[in-house]
Amino acid sequence: MTGRNPSNSPHLWVVGGGAMQVPVVEEARKLDLAVICSDRDPTCECAAIADVFVEVDIFDVEGHIQAADNLRASGVHIVGVLAAGIDAPVTMARLAQDLGLPGVDPAIAEVVNNKALFRRRLSELGFPVPRFVEVTEDLLADAEVLAAQVGYPLIVKNTDSSGSRGARILEGPDSEVLREALVDSIAVSRSRTALIESLWDGPEQTVETIFDTSGDFHRCFITDRIFDKGDGFALEIGLRHPSALSDTVQEEMYQIAESVARALGITIGAAKFDFMLTPEGPRIIEMTVRLSGGFDSQYLVPGATGKNVIRAAILTAIGQKFDPALLQDRLGKVGLSRSLWPAPGRIVAVEGLDDARAIAGVERIVMRAQPGDQVEPYVDCTKRTCFIIVSGTDEAHAQATVDEVNSVLRIITEEA
Repeated sequence: MTGRNPSNSPHLWVVGGGAMQVPVVEEARKLDLAVICSDRDPTCECAAIADVFVEVDIFDVEGHIQAADNLRASGVHIVGVLAAGIDAPVTMARLAQDLGLPGVDPAIAEVVNNKALFRRRLSELGFPVPRFVEVTEDLLADAEVLAAQVGYPLIVKNTDSSGSRGARILEGPDSEVLREALVDSIAVSRSRTALIESLWDGPEQTVETIFDTSGDFHRCFITDRIFDKGDGFALEIGLRHPSALSDTVQEEMYQIAESVARALGITIGAAKFDFMLTPEGPRIIEMTVRLSGGFDSQYLVPGATGKNVIRAAILTAIGQKFDPALLQDRLGKVGLSRSLWPAPGRIVAVEGLDDARAIAGVERIVMRAQPGDQVEPYVDCTKRTCFIIVSGTDEAHAQATVDEVNSVLRIITEEA
């Protein structure tokens, strides 16, 4: 445990220390909060900017609680806990509960953090879910029978990880691909299980909402998610904000989101949903009780609208009511998130980065790989090498900025 500020000033605990947590730390500073950051990687981005850094895995609940006990014993005043853009809602909820701070019920966090539990609970509450079966290592020999019960086309998913890790779409029977996908999904699932579920079809969206300290529901934003599923992998290749969906469809999504959140018992904090607009109407794919990742709430939405969802979430986490004006669109622009897709191999050079960042309309370019790193085959959303986030007066303007970045920025790889 390291720190620069052992005083009794109010501290916000930020779970996770990667690039997506940097805006949370920066926003906390604007609210005169000191910051505790926890992450297993002592070289993470937030380690250098936090007042207190705790080296502990984001999924290690007991390690967080022990660290909190130590900090309190040393006089550190902790006033809130927040996970944003990182898949650790259970740690956030349990830590807040242990500290007696505002937060979602840990039992709810457990349910929404496990796709199988979440689907069962949604079904009990009367909301539509895909047909699915849960598969353990012991059931791998029966994979083809279980897949036939679900029916084709289908998708294999991890149960409690993120980023489409282990996800694979099968249009028809293929025992080798099915088994390979299940093994991969089980390997990345902390519960050591995977799902086989019927494949819904349609465009996907992020629907972000938040309950304030009085239990009032607030609509934050809806962003369109753009996927490439051509090779059987669910690869997110970009985002668009605001959503291109009709106002009527967006209204329906918000209404469903609020109904589901309230039915689950959520009364405070973020409720973020992944939706799909199917031929039968909007359907919830999954949800969580944290803010979105993919630099959506961090840079894309603020750049397009001026909304400050992160500040609203921080204020909620420390038990303060936020001004609804934080969630109003003041800019009326269009934001796009894109990436570069260099050929798999070792990165030997990144060229034009400073020039690309200086282009008008570029909100942020976040590099997730550097020279010497290996670019892996693009089989899930975690394999993206960078995030290019731009805004413009309209979509054509924003796309022109993306095109200009693509003409300047190059990631050069070579085969090993």
